Amino acid sequence: MANEPDLWHFADCDLDLAARELRVGGSERAIEPKAFDLLAYLLNHRERVVSHDELMDAIWPGVIVTEAALARTVMKARKAVDDGAGQQAVIRTVPKRGYRFVAELDNDGLRPGTSGPAEPEDLSPVQFARSGGVHVAWRSLGSGSPAILFVPGFVSHLDNRYKVPSLIRFEERLARKNRLVTFDKRGMGLSERVSYPPTVENTVADMVAVLDAAGIDQAVLFGVSEGGPATALFATTQPARTRGVIMYGAFAKGLRSKDYPWARPRKLFDAWLDEFIGAWGSPASLEYFAPNLAQDPEARAEWSHYLRNAATPASVRGVLEALRDIDVRDILPQIDVPTLVLHRRGDRIARWEAGEDIAERIPGARFKLLEGDDHWWFIGDSESILEEIESFLASLPPR
Repeated sequence: MANEPDLWHFADCDLDLAARELRVGGSERAIEPKAFDLLAYLLNHRERVVSHDELMDAIWPGVIVTEAALARTVMKARKAVDDGAGQQAVIRTVPKRGYRFVAELDNDGLRPGTSGPAEPEDLSPVQFARSGGVHVAWRSLGSGSPAILFVPGFVSHLDNRYKVPSLIRFEERLARKNRLVTFDKRGMGLSERVSYPPTVENTVADMVAVLDAAGIDQAVLFGVSEGGPATALFATTQPARTRGVIMYGAFAKGLRSKDYPWARPRKLFDAWLDEFIGAWGSPASLEYFAPNLAQDPEARAEWSHYLRNAATPASVRGVLEALRDIDVRDILPQIDVPTLVLHRRGDRIARWEAGEDIAERIPGARFKLLEGDDHWWFIGDSESILEEIESFLASLPPR
């Protein structure tokens, strides 16, 4: 098929025909060369059933192989894309005829330089809420209930986030039944720059302003990483506007102490911060945020671009220094709404014990430890995170 892209997305998989790479859930997946060739050939001829003989000639040109070898290669291709023989959602066996690629395709995974991933159809344009004397950028996706207010970590950019295919897919999934509202905190992304390091109290004020501008009286808060402390403070100071709390990869205290051993000591934190700011504009600390993408040239370039657009080195230093000195442990017992705390076991930014500590301090909170080591929730096994969130939302008591 002429003039088609080299990168295709299907069933949470990205198949890069030019680079001969397969990613599943945003992470690179090992696949044997012949299995890759078979998958690519079936995709390129997806309009029809491909016979056994044609496949064997195409995958093993000039070599005589048995149908047993073909069957083993099909099995390996299916395993690589998590398509069981009984499921056949990607490669379908057509008895006595051959095989056909049947997964639904979309172009969310196009490389930069092609047309790029398409923004969700019902994504609102960027709008601005007035928070005191500051303009805060926000967007909305979906129209269902309950509304979810996403509270970002230290860095965000409302335009660039919707150029990341795996993040688009994550948020589209959340917005199937809910209204998802995202925003850039003051001093970050598309929001107004400020001359001071924004505090957690500033972020709570921004959250109130965004909900008011979006016409939402009550929302489930979804705070990730450094968004966790602001989520906790909002839930305790704005209880009438809090339907529930979800935290992922979060922490309650920025520095290590005798009673909080899961954070960095101040000296190590400051050394990392100097290194991080010194590398601003490059893929700074990607090996911590997403170790499974640390050697991926495309991911490195995208992270560098994201950082450069989201903030300046000085503004980020101020944000991270403010977060370094935070401690919201004392207010966690005051949270009086259903709460779900998620963490990955191998998280290198925030240790999983920090998430467990949050859950133990919030009455009735549920803690779920997930496998994986990526701090970013939309990379790796994001399906497990989405399933936990969907189950939590479905369990909320009616208003």
